[in-house]
Amino acid sequence: MKIIISSSPESLATAIAGKSSATVEAEYGAVCVEGSVLTLAHHGPRSGNPAPCLATNESVREGIDVIGVSHVDLDALGGVMAIMGVKPSAESFWDLAAFVDTHGAHKLGESNASESNLRALHAFWAWSEQNRCYPPRDGSAQDVTEYVRGACAAITSILEGDETMLAAGDAFRAATRTLNLESFKESSGRVVLRVSDSFVNHLYDYNGEAFDAVVAYNSKFKSVTVSFANPKETDDACKLVQSLWGVLAGGHKGIAGSPRGQEMTLEDAYAALDAITG
Repeated sequence: MKIIISSSPESLATAIAGKSSATVEAEYGAVCVEGSVLTLAHHGPRSGNPAPCLATNESVREGIDVIGVSHVDLDALGGVMAIMGVKPSAESFWDLAAFVDTHGAHKLGESNASESNLRALHAFWAWSEQNRCYPPRDGSAQDVTEYVRGACAAITSILEGDETMLAAGDAFRAATRTLNLESFKESSGRVVLRVSDSFVNHLYDYNGEAFDAVVAYNSKFKSVTVSFANPKETDDACKLVQSLWGVLAGGHKGIAGSPRGQEMTLEDAYAALDAITG
């Protein structure tokens, strides 16, 4: 099977057209590119569906030639591995992966995950930090089969207890404290604004103060992500980003981001901050 990625739903749909296909989280806000055989998607209007990483190896479909994705994260990889029939049997780990994908990394303390699964999760994050995969910025479709194979091998090694990878995860976990300090830009009311080239939307506390929301500007990939620790009835990250940047922005009520592949500025992050604080 080939794995194709694109930040553009039109480009991805064109790339897999006429083929026996599956898609995994091929979601762009309210838009979803569907596979001809199988579609695993759970964002936006499909939020009632199970996370793709909860699919089992029995989900494999004979004759699928290509799998289309909008991004590659642990949840998407779990779904891809299930379709390929190579997903490791580690139910509690995949439950944790699904929990993080739908609730956010900041809710880890509420996951009731075992220490072994937390170590495995941080080990994957440490590997991912050094082995990034993003769609082309021009919106074209790209074959990322080799990258995905490498990611699948890394996950399998971690779940088999690779001590070198687990130790790297321990170090990554410890570095989060430093990231908290260095990414802080400013705060306004119940919102903290962060700037970093790493994911920081799980960092709701700073200097002993807990905030309700994080607006993060990724300086490396020029994207904005908005997240709420415990969304109130009036808090909806998905609706907020779509009101600012259109229907190709999206995610969940608790966490959502700017359109994939669209370059944003720090001013856009301030616009999101202003939208929350009123």
